[in-house]
Amino acid sequence: MNASSLFHFISVAYKENNFISDGIDFSLFRIIGLEDYFEYYLNDNNLSNYNHWLYGKCINIINIEEIKHLIQFDFFERSACIRKYFNKEEQKYYDVGDSKFRWPVIAHGTYNEKFKFYNIIAEKCEESTINLILGEGYHCKNISELGFNQNFTFYGEITLQIVNHYEEISNYINPYIKYLERVASVLSSNLYSVNHLNFNPSIIKTYNGLISNSFKENSAPIFERNDVYSFHREDKDVFSVFIIWLKNKLYKNERTYRKLQDVISNVGGIYQSITIIAVYINTLYNKFIILSDTEVLLHSFIHSEKHNHDYKKKENKNQKIQKLKELDNDKKRIM
Repeated sequence: MNASSLFHFISVAYKENNFISDGIDFSLFRIIGLEDYFEYYLNDNNLSNYNHWLYGKCINIINIEEIKHLIQFDFFERSACIRKYFNKEEQKYYDVGDSKFRWPVIAHGTYNEKFKFYNIIAEKCEESTINLILGEGYHCKNISELGFNQNFTFYGEITLQIVNHYEEISNYINPYIKYLERVASVLSSNLYSVNHLNFNPSIIKTYNGLISNSFKENSAPIFERNDVYSFHREDKDVFSVFIIWLKNKLYKNERTYRKLQDVISNVGGIYQSITIIAVYINTLYNKFIILSDTEVLLHSFIHSEKHNHDYKKKENKNQKIQKLKELDNDKKRIM
């Protein structure tokens, strides 16, 4: 239930202020967290019998950097956040950041006999713990200062803001996006409400090996619904209860990315396609070259034959002329 998963804080909004949250007046309210079912505590009314968490002002909260962008409320530092853990065995409180401090946990799912859930109770201020929350010198106000009377039973609302997640599968680095889920509970003089907040586990499995089938898993709880029940306060000093359950309905997604061998296979397929195209182009080119060379060869042969024919014709003519000259010379000698 820390900042890495289900960080939460509580504030009060009053009807007379148009339900604008103004943090919490710790001299009127005490906010506690229990890992035991809240009715055991209401019947026993002895807080020291239970491991529990005490809420105080959300000032200088440790380790909220990863959700700091969500906390954009001017009333946040006046709201209620977990500040102390009480160990019933040691009967001692430990502050957030102490080595013996531990965060509350929800785990295993409600169908498991070892399941763990968490109760947040808003009740009237108690003198036994107000100094632990506000420091020395403070005292609880009378609850009548809330302004309850017979004609005005509805006074405002107690609001729980808790981190929820939605899945962003396309985001490789951060597949879960955090945001704040707001759950409001009526602040009444004669009733108290019990809010059952149901969360389901979610896992995103990412196969990220370059060659092997190695993978990593991201997980986060995802809010499903809020089941609300109202009860008469009678002599109880409780105003609102929020119970956080982890259910057994698992959301699972798997992401796969191309491995090196897939890329090589694709490259091989592309290479083969290029080779086929190249062979086809080369075949056409070779046929063109054969035709071109044949044309050149035939042209050369025809030209050579024509040249030889003209040469022989000229040679024959010269021979005849020479023969006639010889005959003419012979004739002159005889005469």
